[in-house]
Amino acid sequence: MTDNKSENQPATKGDIALVKTELKSDINRLEDIVKTNTIDILHIKDDIRDIRKTMATKSDIGRVLSAIDTFAGEAKDYRRKDLDRGHTLMTQEDKLQDHETRILKLETAK
Repeated sequence: MTDNKSENQPATKGDIALVKTELKSDINRLEDIVKTNTIDILHIKDDIRDIRKTMATKSDIGRVLSAIDTFAGEAKDYRRKDLDRGHTLMTQEDKLQDHETRILKLETAK
């Protein structure tokens, strides 16, 4: 059982000094925690500011995708043109081969 007599007694100067010391200690710990948290919050704010500066926006991504689409379209056009050139070269080669044959026939006919 606890001693009810001491709980009902008025506080002494020693009791008040003890509570004062404990409160100062608690306040100092809280101040340290607040300072640490404040510093952490400031670092987080700086990090967020840096992220905002370097972060791609929807507009940035849209421009990149548009550039990719344009490049892909041009690449398809060049590929198609290259195939057309190849076909034209093959046709010209066939005509040249046929031309030589015709010239040979004409020369042997004389």
